[in-house]
Amino acid sequence: MARVVFVRRRRSLKFMAAVLVVMAVFLAWSRYQGLKEEQAIQALSWAVANQVVVVDPGHGGIDSGATGPAGTPEDRINLAISQRLAEFLSQGGARVFLTRQDENVQEGESGDDLVERVKLAQKVKADLFISVHCNAFDGRERGAQLFYDPKSPEGKKLAEAIQAEIRRRLANTDRVPLSIDAFVLRTQKIPAVIVEVGFISNPREEKLLADPHYQRQMAFAIYAGVVNYLAGKGPGAEGESSQAKREAP
Repeated sequence: MARVVFVRRRRSLKFMAAVLVVMAVFLAWSRYQGLKEEQAIQALSWAVANQVVVVDPGHGGIDSGATGPAGTPEDRINLAISQRLAEFLSQGGARVFLTRQDENVQEGESGDDLVERVKLAQKVKADLFISVHCNAFDGRERGAQLFYDPKSPEGKKLAEAIQAEIRRRLANTDRVPLSIDAFVLRTQKIPAVIVEVGFISNPREEKLLADPHYQRQMAFAIYAGVVNYLAGKGPGAEGESSQAKREAP
C-alpha cells in the first residue's frame, strides 16, 4: 500500500513539474512576443517624430469624475494613464502637452476647464488631441471604447486605429468606436478622440485600472494605435491634421 502511495506521489510530482515547465515556457514565449511587438511599434516610431500631441487626462480639480466600488477616483486613473502615454509619445519624438499635470486643473481666462483644454490644443498647434477617461454604468459592463466626432473622418480613423490595438493587445473588449457629440471633439479641427479606458464601475475592471502594470499596457496600446495611424498602418496617415496645420495662422 505504501509503495502505491509513493508511486502516485511521484507521478503527481512529475505531473506538477511538467505543468510548471509548460507554464514557464508559455510565460517566456509571451514575454518574447510582447517584446517583439513593442520593438515592431518602436521601429515605426518615426511616424510620431515632430508631431504635436495634446493628451488630456479627463476631470481633475473639484470634478473627480466617477468613483469605483472600491473608492478609486476616475481622475487619478486618467492622469496615470495619460502620463504614461505622454512618456511613450515623447520617447518617439513627439512634442507632448498635458492639459493637467496633477490633480488640479487650470480654468484660465474663460473660467471653463473644457474651453481651456481645447484652447491649449489650438495654442500649441496640435496635430492630435487624445482625451483619457473611464466609463461608468453598472457593475456588469466592461471594456475600453473610443469616441470621435461624427463630422471628423480622420477622428474616426484615429479612433479605429487605437481601438484595434486595445482589442488586440489587452483582449478586454469587443467594442467598436462610436461617434458622439462632445465639446472637446466638435470644437477641434484636428483628429480628436476620447479614450474610455474601461468601466470603473465594474469591480474587476476597477482593480485592473488601478494597477500600474495595466495602466502601462493600456497607455502602450493607445500609443501603438497612434503610431499605426500616423504611419499609415492604421487607417489614414494624412488628413485633417496636415490640412489644419496648413490653414493655421
